[in-house]
Amino acid sequence: MIFTLTRGFFILLLAVVITYFFSFIEKMPGSIILEIQEKEFKFSIIVFLLMLLIFGFLFFFSIKTFQLLIAVVDFFMGKETALLRFFKRIKYRRSQKALNNAIIALVEGENQKVLAETSKALLNPDFEKAVSLIKAKAEENLGNQENADKIFKRLLPIKETRLAALDGLIRSKISRGDLVTALELAKRSVILKPKNNQSLNTLFKIQIELKDWMGARKTLVLQQNLDKKTRSIKQRQEALVLYAEALKRKLEGEELRALEAIKESMKKSPDLVPTVCLASDIEISIGKIKNAEKYIRSCWKINPHPDLAKKFANLYPEETPKNRLNRFSPLFKNFNNNPIVKSIKTELLIASEEFPAAKRIIQPLIKDKPNSSVLMMMAAIEKGLGSSEEIIQGWISKAFYAPRPPVWFCEKCNYSENWSPVCKKCKSFDSMAWGAQEINNVFSENKAILPFEVDNKTKTFENKIEEGELVQVSEEKENLKKEN
Repeated sequence: MIFTLTRGFFILLLAVVITYFFSFIEKMPGSIILEIQEKEFKFSIIVFLLMLLIFGFLFFFSIKTFQLLIAVVDFFMGKETALLRFFKRIKYRRSQKALNNAIIALVEGENQKVLAETSKALLNPDFEKAVSLIKAKAEENLGNQENADKIFKRLLPIKETRLAALDGLIRSKISRGDLVTALELAKRSVILKPKNNQSLNTLFKIQIELKDWMGARKTLVLQQNLDKKTRSIKQRQEALVLYAEALKRKLEGEELRALEAIKESMKKSPDLVPTVCLASDIEISIGKIKNAEKYIRSCWKINPHPDLAKKFANLYPEETPKNRLNRFSPLFKNFNNNPIVKSIKTELLIASEEFPAAKRIIQPLIKDKPNSSVLMMMAAIEKGLGSSEEIIQGWISKAFYAPRPPVWFCEKCNYSENWSPVCKKCKSFDSMAWGAQEINNVFSENKAILPFEVDNKTKTFENKIEEGELVQVSEEKENLKKEN
């Protein structure tokens, strides 16, 4: 507001000064006489001043016109002129607008529009690198991989675009299934920028796909040194890679090397249940059962788990249910409120035919969101206590509609399978978790198993043995039941 008033005041003052000046000149006596070839021209002072202004303007205009003509001639001769710079600015703005439109179209998925806009953007050679990368990405999206590869190869010798070109070629090789070449390119990419997390992640994924576990471990070590915040996650992943290497060595018959790898894996992640289970299997295979038992006990203190209980039970497969219950007793100390421990203890008591004790332990689990496994154990307890068929079938019916017990499943695709470092369905690394699956996807995505039915005439809960199941029945007891 103040600035507007000040500006208006100065404009008004200038107008007053000019008006006063011309009024003063007009009132001045006298005139100006010009004599040209004996002819006299008489002018008043104000008219003479106006003529001077007009002639001055015409002189200035003629000079500028002459300069423009010289600039046009220089322009056509290819010299650097203001006119040339003017047209360059116009071309630059058009190219910049086309480049912006191409970027927006690429994000929106309009790949044909991207190709059209990049052709306009190439009018400015300064944008050639960025435009080429955008064009290559659009060609990739359209499925024209050969065209994209040509662009990437052209950009490969250029220092600024070398890494992006390598990434494009790696994607191309992976899509075609040429993982060996993709691996070599990924290694080259890491050499170019060793601190680039994206390059390291790409290299790691290819190594996992090729089952190059030791190479994958080296990549994880590099990532641990880069980002301290994800160090614990990378150490866990390193433990998974060592697990995979140990399993590979075990299958090849190199048990000592497998044991060495699995011990290192346990150091990286002591609470990783599958690692401890594999370590116990290897120790048992070389006849060191006590070592296997020690591993299971150590991990149990950190993370009680049904898989650990199964491995612990299978250390002595010939023992009676009573002896097994006694051997498990030290594991149950300090875990009285753990639902997994309660469930395992109940199962062992059922196998030992101590049904009243089993019922006392399982009752809190029944009240607190029971799953089908808990309800089926309750049905077995009721049968062992001599309850009526109606009560037993009632528990079986409840088990049929109850939630499934926790399983190993992939958090990415919800696929349920035995634990492994890589999901067998979606190939995701470190995606297996222990818990309840998403109910909506259980039947559509997995080989879902309904809660088992019990035929009271031919089977009991005790002699239902699945692969690796905790409860096992001695041969003598089984023969007695068949005779009865």
